[in-house]
Amino acid sequence: MAERESRCIRRSDPRIIGNDREERKMKVVKFGGSSMADAGQYRKVRDILLADPERRVVVVSAAGKRFGSDHKLTDLLYLCYAHVQYGVDCSSIFDMIASRYLDIRDELGLDLALEPELENLKKRIDAKEVTQEELVSRGEYFSAKLMAAYLGFQFVDAADWVMFNMDGTVNREASYKALRNQVLLGYGAVIPGFYGSMPDGAI
Repeated sequence: MAERESRCIRRSDPRIIGNDREERKMKVVKFGGSSMADAGQYRKVRDILLADPERRVVVVSAAGKRFGSDHKLTDLLYLCYAHVQYGVDCSSIFDMIASRYLDIRDELGLDLALEPELENLKKRIDAKEVTQEELVSRGEYFSAKLMAAYLGFQFVDAADWVMFNMDGTVNREASYKALRNQVLLGYGAVIPGFYGSMPDGAI
């Protein structure tokens, strides 16, 4: 289980009781691809979080390998993009990607409709409307959607608060401001890693 925990950061819980604001510690925990590979790994993540109630913000990667000869979903997404750029149909590759996430959802018994988003993404891929950066980021995006539904946490899209400058550096002031408006509104949050938004809104 690849898991990394940040230093403990103290934040104000947004729940207000009377005129007092309750303070509580909140730990940010990062789980890599091997920890997101299948439903069994999701259950292990849940157990790790339950062992420490202060672990309230979870950052996740795209699904990694389940076994030695398996494919990382990030690699499949890059391959899918390359196929389309050369005029080669990527349906079989995309089906592998979609099936992995749908299998995780079904095995965990989640009531989460991923099909409409997956179908829309495939249409945009075929129409060459998706940049490589956005397409590859969907691995983390769908992992976070699933994990948030499984844990009963808030899903916070990284595109809504990780803000980049035009030169690719992080706009820390804008990001922290957006973060306060996103993560701290929820008691627990799951955030996809790897990506954010450019000033023009591009991922």
